[in-house]
Amino acid sequence: MGLLDRWRTRDRDPVAADDDADPAPEVRPLTEVLTRPLDAEEEARLEAYRLRYPAYGIDPGDIVSLATAWARALARDDDGVAAEVVTVFGTAIGDHLVDQGYRWVVSTDPFGTDLAVEPPRRGVPVVVRTLVAVRWMQREAGWVEGVVGHLARAARR
Repeated sequence: MGLLDRWRTRDRDPVAADDDADPAPEVRPLTEVLTRPLDAEEEARLEAYRLRYPAYGIDPGDIVSLATAWARALARDDDGVAAEVVTVFGTAIGDHLVDQGYRWVVSTDPFGTDLAVEPPRRGVPVVVRTLVAVRWMQREAGWVEGVVGHLARAARR
């Protein structure tokens, strides 16, 4: 029986409500998320990605531009450009968030090391390529303004 099942049935099931029942396991992080500033090579990689914005019609300062460009990329439905789309849009979304107060960093967590943007106040870095890659794989439309807008608003609080 899972923890949620215990909560749901505790009033109906005297065994689940028993104080002698096994306590829920303690949840602890596997490891901390570490960040560091970008080095010159990583900065140069970002600059190279930014050169591709015009081909997609991206203005990272304009969230509507990002959403429109994403819709066009989805409409192409070309898996041959998946890495390109994920990289360019990840960079553009990161740049949009940097304009809102985030900063580019290299983030290391239990899943690996990647470029990310870190909120202005201590918080969890956003690995923007992963944010975009998951949505590309699902062919998710209409997410940019909601998700990126929420992240941007959170930075201003």
